[in-house]
Amino acid sequence: MEPSPRIVWITGASSGIGRALAEAFVRNGDTVIATARQESRLAELQAAVIDAKGQCLAWQCDMLEGAQVRMLASRIVNDFRRIDILINNAGVTYFNDFLSTSSEEFNEVVDTNLKGVFHTTQAVVPSMVERGGGIILNVISYAAKATYTQSAAYSASKAGVEALMDVLRAEVRDKGIKVMNVFPGAVLTPIWHPRHREKYADRMMKPDELADFIYTLTRQPQSMMIEDIIVRPQAGDLKV
Repeated sequence: MEPSPRIVWITGASSGIGRALAEAFVRNGDTVIATARQESRLAELQAAVIDAKGQCLAWQCDMLEGAQVRMLASRIVNDFRRIDILINNAGVTYFNDFLSTSSEEFNEVVDTNLKGVFHTTQAVVPSMVERGGGIILNVISYAAKATYTQSAAYSASKAGVEALMDVLRAEVRDKGIKVMNVFPGAVLTPIWHPRHREKYADRMMKPDELADFIYTLTRQPQSMMIEDIIVRPQAGDLKV
């Protein structure tokens, strides 16, 4: 029996892991609301999955604008009656050591990676509570677990997401809502500097492979919740 299509909101879907996730879920028949700040890249995503089994709607959204995020969540619920899965994936970084990180860079990284997750999650949880189920899946980073130089702001923001979601999980697990944290190691995406991608491409995980794995996590029985899972390159961590 074919699984019924789910309504899946994926942030940061214009490139990298987010785009691969959108492609994976649409390919398997789900309806994906793909959001990002760059509309042109979202249009490219839509064109790439036009013949897929599922449906992809690309909507521009700035996660830092709480009112805009809430309006988008309401639009999804009004149009589709529910949000089955929210995948918090959007993220940015700068590869600077601690003393070289400016306040502007720190604020951008923390606001996007942490505050943005707060906005989107807070916008969708009430409708999930009302329905008695749903999945919040967070693509965090192994940087929340290990120490990487030149990544102070990024690591702090990702560790903040982990703490935020650990608390939310404890608060909503009795309401049928799953909160799942995925901590990937190095993945071959544009977030890395071109010199890193050139040097380490053969050691990095591939976005489509990670996306396919994450898809399987969302298809587990309702009676069980995968809470935290670390996925690292077979060859080990990069030393950049």
